[in-house]
Amino acid sequence: MARPSSALSVYLVTAGFRPPLPAPESFARHFGEKLWIHVSDAAAASAVPTLVARLAEARGEPLKAVMSGHVGTAQDIGARVTRLPRERAADIRAALAVDPPGAALFLGFDILPAFLYGLREAGTRTILVAGPDSAEVSPGGRLLSRATLRLFDRVTATTDSAATKLSRLGAPHAGIEVVGRLEVTAPPPPVDPRAQEDLARTLAGRPSWLAADVVLDEIRPILAAQRQANGMSHRLLLVIAPAPGEDPSAFVAAAEARGYSVARRSEGGVPSEDVQILVADLPEEIGLWLRLAPITFVGRSLVPTGGDARPDAPAALGSAILYGPDVGAHRTDFDYLASLGGARLVHDGQALGAAVSSLLAPDKTAAMAHVAWTESSRGAEGTDRLVDILMTALDDPEAF
Repeated sequence: MARPSSALSVYLVTAGFRPPLPAPESFARHFGEKLWIHVSDAAAASAVPTLVARLAEARGEPLKAVMSGHVGTAQDIGARVTRLPRERAADIRAALAVDPPGAALFLGFDILPAFLYGLREAGTRTILVAGPDSAEVSPGGRLLSRATLRLFDRVTATTDSAATKLSRLGAPHAGIEVVGRLEVTAPPPPVDPRAQEDLARTLAGRPSWLAADVVLDEIRPILAAQRQANGMSHRLLLVIAPAPGEDPSAFVAAAEARGYSVARRSEGGVPSEDVQILVADLPEEIGLWLRLAPITFVGRSLVPTGGDARPDAPAALGSAILYGPDVGAHRTDFDYLASLGGARLVHDGQALGAAVSSLLAPDKTAAMAHVAWTESSRGAEGTDRLVDILMTALDDPEAF
């Protein structure tokens, strides 16, 4: 068995591990039910609830989990929130002394040699999942990156580009498994089938697009886009779904001030032929409009709002996706869809209007929506593979 490299040995001794340092492979496997999830890749955090739910379903019992790093989804999975111990042997051993985890899952690559070595010493199986943006290491960290990567029992990547980055950092190329992108799906918003059928008849043959989760600061470019796209289709209907906390009457006033005929759903408004803009201000109907609109602009993205826009709902429901540059932590997901042709980035009202105009051709909209839908479905494969890996780590540690 290979002992830790010289750079790693110096680091570990400095952290308080006493020489001689056993090879990580020499430590006995510990059987434990608990999973430690450390999320350093913010974009991957939203994949955690689906992953944990699928793992619990596969094992037939609730999962006992601890979560550190980006812990915004901890409550969703019933995990206890904690902090990583300092990179000191005493702190690490204290953190792992009582009920050490059977497995530790790292979503994103951090240089944590002492913690990883301490996990191996405690008998915990260690799994890395690196996404496209989660394998970036500063020049100062490259000296330890190779040795740190070798402290993982399994090294996986969600994309080929992420695998290439890991290989450049020192992970043995043959030892990197590309599992595919992880599933990031909440259940699609519900819909009343009868209402969907009735409105589909009302809209039959009429082009339309949805601006969803919009803040008032975005209304000017959205209305400019509608004006531009009206040049291609004078019957074009714009449905505006204001973001939570926004005043729907302000959207109505802004649209009417520009000469549009506006109806409001909370007042019984329907998209009749004389209505040019419909303000969909009933939050429970968002699933209805996502299903009816062939084109969805994802709001809270043209201006910085600190929002957390996501592409999964419109993608899963078969809508072509347009988005602005300020989508927050999920920019990688949007950009990846865009690279495949399933979404399009727009920076202002003019670009939004041009995009809507170009997508009024049904064949173009359908092709774009199909790419997004296909990719949203494909994430299940990566999640399934990771569930298999975690099942083995937790339930059959000697085979791991």
